[in-house]
Amino acid sequence: MNFHGGNIYSYKNDRLIDFSSNINPLGVPKSFEIKLVQNISDFTRYPDIQYLELRAAIAKYLKIDNVESIIVGNGAVEIIYKTISVLDVEKVVIVVPTFSEYKRAAEIEKIPVEEVNAYLENGCLDLTCLHRSISENSLMVLCNPNNPTGTLTNLDSMMDLALTLKAKNSYLLVDEAFIEFTEGYPRNSMIYQIDKLPNVIVVRAVTKFFGMPGIRLGYTVINDGDLAKKISNKMEPWNINTAAVIAGLSVLDDQAYIIESNQWIARERRYLYDELKEIPGLNVLPTQANFILLKSDKLSAKEIKKWLLERDVLIRTPEGFTGLTPYHFRIAIKDRKANSKLAGLLKELFI
Repeated sequence: MNFHGGNIYSYKNDRLIDFSSNINPLGVPKSFEIKLVQNISDFTRYPDIQYLELRAAIAKYLKIDNVESIIVGNGAVEIIYKTISVLDVEKVVIVVPTFSEYKRAAEIEKIPVEEVNAYLENGCLDLTCLHRSISENSLMVLCNPNNPTGTLTNLDSMMDLALTLKAKNSYLLVDEAFIEFTEGYPRNSMIYQIDKLPNVIVVRAVTKFFGMPGIRLGYTVINDGDLAKKISNKMEPWNINTAAVIAGLSVLDDQAYIIESNQWIARERRYLYDELKEIPGLNVLPTQANFILLKSDKLSAKEIKKWLLERDVLIRTPEGFTGLTPYHFRIAIKDRKANSKLAGLLKELFI
């Protein structure tokens, strides 16, 4: 069974504020709405099977020249599954707690999985522990910034890890689904290091930062031409629908939305973190993402969820995350009104 946030369909409550799904609260960019209406006739024909225009738009957004290094997928999840299916590795090392689909993708391919709980109590990554887990002919999967801890591992440490894996004939898959929310972006992205590191696979999701997960659009950047070809050959024809193509061609060039999103996350992440830090009985992890991981001293996450649901708020409990306790829960960072309501409710519960 899959465990993910955002399962609002289980709750018949129109007033529910969904803090379980870590999506940009600015919602669908207006640029996409306009382009969708203007290009509605595009639905009368198949999309370009090679997605040349879409891949060129992604390359322009990333400010990279090699369009051939970009592969598009039906969300980042499809790319993760296809990549793991073509890699001839003896083991997949997954840094936990993290997104559950990495493990599931490896298990489907019957590849042995080693889960390394390398995040310390304060959320920092224990790099010594990670380096000890490296072996020949393996794949390491690391989410950066990590879901659910919000931990951003710095570029020097990521480079060191990638080079150590390279020396062991091993790969590093970096999931950067939330990297655009971080303060140091784009300088902290591994995309700009892959020319030196053919063993690095960087996966992104257009839909997290641009607030529309229902569109399902992800991409990967790979410097290894042979590996890129293997992944491309695994993709079903027309795996990206016309709506997702239109989305990619519009939102990636929407500078107003990008600027507003950056201002929002900087402001609201600081506000909500500071508010929550004042609550006794809650351990709040520092975050560079658009969500915060908390741990309660006494009440379980399920108890907190039940109490908040009675007050029209939904949080993410730890099911599906290896390495979390029953007292951990994750909340998305939303707009000021919603953030204030959540902070006020948690103060009421804990103080």
